[in-house]
Amino acid sequence: MKISTSFLFDRATERMSTIQNKLATTQAQLAVSKQILSPSDAPDQAAAIQRLKGEVERQDSHVRTLDVAMRRYGAEETALNASNDLIIRLKELGIQAATDTLGLDDRKAISVEMKALRDQLLSLGNSRDDSGNYLFSGTRVNTPSFAEDSGGNVVYQGDQTQTRIPAGVERTVQFTRAGTDVYSRVVRADGESVGFFAAVDQMILAVETSQTDGIQQGVSDLSQIHNNLTLSLAQTGSDQTVVQSQLDVMAETTLRLKSTLSEIEDLDYASAVTRMNKEVMALEAAMGSFAKISGLSLFNYIQN
Repeated sequence: MKISTSFLFDRATERMSTIQNKLATTQAQLAVSKQILSPSDAPDQAAAIQRLKGEVERQDSHVRTLDVAMRRYGAEETALNASNDLIIRLKELGIQAATDTLGLDDRKAISVEMKALRDQLLSLGNSRDDSGNYLFSGTRVNTPSFAEDSGGNVVYQGDQTQTRIPAGVERTVQFTRAGTDVYSRVVRADGESVGFFAAVDQMILAVETSQTDGIQQGVSDLSQIHNNLTLSLAQTGSDQTVVQSQLDVMAETTLRLKSTLSEIEDLDYASAVTRMNKEVMALEAAMGSFAKISGLSLFNYIQN
């Protein structure tokens, strides 16, 4: 009887300890809302969770880069649209100034507005994104794209380097733009190549000094400038479309990854609570049995 009682006592203690451990595990899972508390609990699931989390982080990083690009494209579009509007107005003034009925004083008055428009163009050429980086300086994002030298001539201070970012499978889009590609040079009928702001300045001078031939050349230059800006706008719009499409794809991919991760990692509350209640009941029953076993003695056995 002594051996039998000791055996029962040990079995009861072992069962109570096992149930307590299970209950503690379930309570810990409920506390953190996760199925796996440590990798050793389920190595295969833990490895899958880490892999999925790594993929989600990569997706999020790529999305952040593309979001920055979208904001940059938006700023570029605003600057280019405004520049195009100014070029259209300059061309209107040039056509007006070319009218034979206007005298020198009339043309000088027109040139005053044209100079103001030219200064606005220069300001737009030095537009920045929401991070304070210059849009049209190539990779020299901390340097103003354009500046006037001591003679009042506008010079480009950026570089010609263009960086690209991935936007889909085997597809990239331009991230930085050189100002000379956007505010590009004019190639005249005689083959002469003239810078963007130089062409504008020459036209303003022709209007101010009443040089009809120069005014007509300026109107032709502005038509070419307008076309070039329109092409730049189209490129920016195309890049935005590509990036937005990729963002939509990545949003769906991230949602799918997170859904899979949730299935593997997150705790089923209903199942866990049901299991915990069963474990509490089992522990209470085991403790009741233990109390009876621990109260047994050889004397009680003989009395019975």
